[in-house]
Amino acid sequence: MTPRKFLRCAWLAFYPALILLAASETGCKRNAPASPQNVAGQLLSWNLNTTVDAYEKVGVRNPQWDDSARKCLTAFAHLRANDLPDEAWVDVVTTNAATAVNAGCTDPLVTYLYIRFAMPRSNNKEEFAKRFYSAAHDLNGSAYPPVRKFYATGRALDQYYYAYDTKTNLQARDESYGLLTTLLAQVETVLDDKTIPPREASDIAEQALDLGGRTDFYNKTMFYDAIEKSLMKNSSDDYLPWYLKGNHYIDLAWNARTGETADKVTAEGWEGFKTNLVVAREALEHAWKLNPKQPNIAIQMMTVVLGQGSGREEMEIWFKRAMDLNTNSYEACSHKMNFLDPKWYGSDEDQLAFGRECGYSTNWGGNVPLILVLAHNDINLRLQGAAKANYWKQPEVWRDMKSAYDRFFEMRPEETQVYSDYALHAYQAEQWDTLNAILPKLTTTNYERFGGNAEFDKMVRLAEQHK
Repeated sequence: MTPRKFLRCAWLAFYPALILLAASETGCKRNAPASPQNVAGQLLSWNLNTTVDAYEKVGVRNPQWDDSARKCLTAFAHLRANDLPDEAWVDVVTTNAATAVNAGCTDPLVTYLYIRFAMPRSNNKEEFAKRFYSAAHDLNGSAYPPVRKFYATGRALDQYYYAYDTKTNLQARDESYGLLTTLLAQVETVLDDKTIPPREASDIAEQALDLGGRTDFYNKTMFYDAIEKSLMKNSSDDYLPWYLKGNHYIDLAWNARTGETADKVTAEGWEGFKTNLVVAREALEHAWKLNPKQPNIAIQMMTVVLGQGSGREEMEIWFKRAMDLNTNSYEACSHKMNFLDPKWYGSDEDQLAFGRECGYSTNWGGNVPLILVLAHNDINLRLQGAAKANYWKQPEVWRDMKSAYDRFFEMRPEETQVYSDYALHAYQAEQWDTLNAILPKLTTTNYERFGGNAEFDKMVRLAEQHK
């Protein structure tokens, strides 16, 4: 597995948030200093303008659902701005979207939010993808702002990637090709808007590059070129184009190297790896010079250091910079954990020492304690036979695991999906008291996580016997 794939898995496992704080006033360069309050205020104003205000001007209005529609859109704007993070905005969006649709609402933006937040989920992922496709079609045919159309198109495309094998399903292939073509045109239009808040622009650019890179229809470079052109047009001395350029050339480097072991990489692959990382370093260092307040620049530099083999000392410099800016950065910690993997520049002992630093630290929060879980998972994956099966039963291992999970839930009690991992590790460690305490907290059950329905039922029976 390449570092990029490893880190994507870590990202998806624990849902870290991408936060790019930047300029405080509409039209200002993204390099300008800004307080989080000003950034959130700018985001809220812009999102209200493209949702609630847009509904008043071009939406499908009716007294039967107007009140619910406005509440839904207002809550969604707050959710996007993250200006009041303690408020239950998702619940407000969900409740009012459902109320509006049940009252007969046919507005395309409200309908899209209903499908995204409130529509009952089923096991038919193809049906769900079709609903998003229809919502994107209707919204794209409306007079709503381009940014709302972009997000709906992107969401539909993401669902198509999840639901269909577009290499064998010709209809799904044609439809996803149409979505991708639409998305490519939309990203240029949206980023050409000079009033777009910086964090919104970064989210859009990141999503477009991700979606464009998960298909064989287009070369990802086409999306990158469109994004870079639009962003440079607005501000040539902005850090964001340089940051995205660095990311893009990191991807090119690892694609050239491929996921093969070092002895199987071709000379051409090594040359592409080397030259693209040089460009990535130059771009990211320039981005950092323009704005040394962006932790994501420092995190990406850690990937460059790993690829170039420029040493642990430099990696630690960039890691410290990232953590100084965001003490809850799971992504920075997972990058360092990967650097310390024995296949790169570390050892089991290095990974475990750093994992414990994360798990027991009182300075780092968020998802960071779970890095200790990641360390033990990595070590276990490298074991064989009885040593692998008995690893979790070691008292010192269980002490680490329990401490990491308990500390995580002290800070993140709402992240109930992580209880599945906690339950599995308690089961593997034969810690029956802990397992019996966790099982009632499983709000949803991912049976595959436990090896299937039968294995889950076996675990529950054994837990019951050990009460």
